Amino acid sequence: MIAIEKILSGVNSLPTLPTVYANLSDAMDNPSSTLERLASIISTDQSSAFKILKVANSSLYGFGGKINTISQAILYLGFNEIRSIVFAISIINFFSKSKTLLKFKPIDFWEHSIGVGITTRMIGVVSGQRNLESFFLAGIFHDIGKLLFFEFAPKEYANVLDLVETKSCTIYEAEKEVLGIDHAEAGFLLAEKWELPKSIQESIRFHHQGLANDENDKLIAAVHLGNIIARIYEFGYPGDNLIPEPNSEIWNVLKLPNYYLHSISDKIKDSFISTTRMLLID
Repeated sequence: MIAIEKILSGVNSLPTLPTVYANLSDAMDNPSSTLERLASIISTDQSSAFKILKVANSSLYGFGGKINTISQAILYLGFNEIRSIVFAISIINFFSKSKTLLKFKPIDFWEHSIGVGITTRMIGVVSGQRNLESFFLAGIFHDIGKLLFFEFAPKEYANVLDLVETKSCTIYEAEKEVLGIDHAEAGFLLAEKWELPKSIQESIRFHHQGLANDENDKLIAAVHLGNIIARIYEFGYPGDNLIPEPNSEIWNVLKLPNYYLHSISDKIKDSFISTTRMLLID
């Protein structure tokens, strides 16, 4: 199909990775890099540095305004968490937030995506996951394929959005029918090009199914559930108004305590308001 060719061509035409993130990743992979070196790389982009400090002091992490420098942020949050935040900021800034296509607005898309990132991370915390570095990032980028359609096949994607309205179907069902590929698969192709960790690649690819039956299932299940919760709370607009049923098998994977949603609902909503404000305001 022509639409698939446009999307694949668009993925191939995108640059590899944002400069600040690429430089930071290289430095973090170098055992001789110092804390000061990492902080100086981040500080080359003043806007990103400012946002990192704001996010680090938000209710999402619970440090309550204690973090005043980039070096402190790295110490408190850890290398991988800082790298995830830098990448999220870089990609949000990379795509235009001003264009619209029918009801689809990038600003609403990012609000939903950030809401999923926040919720996914909190699910990880509540379910006792130790390595949380990928949870926020995986949630934010679970729907990144939609932006590829929006950028590289806008006429065809307008037909997708129109079908969502007339047929009252999910956006990924409409994508399959009109484009021959859904946003999960397109997003996976982009994550693969950018050589993101396999866990994040799979969480993008399988977030609708909820599981991939491998070692990344806890992250995939958390993104799956985080997406549903963000839709319940009406965080942003993901392209349709339907709330899917969660895969019943995720409960055995996540092993969440009773009343987990009630216990974190206020924190999710507070973090959503503060974090979206920080990440989306230039």
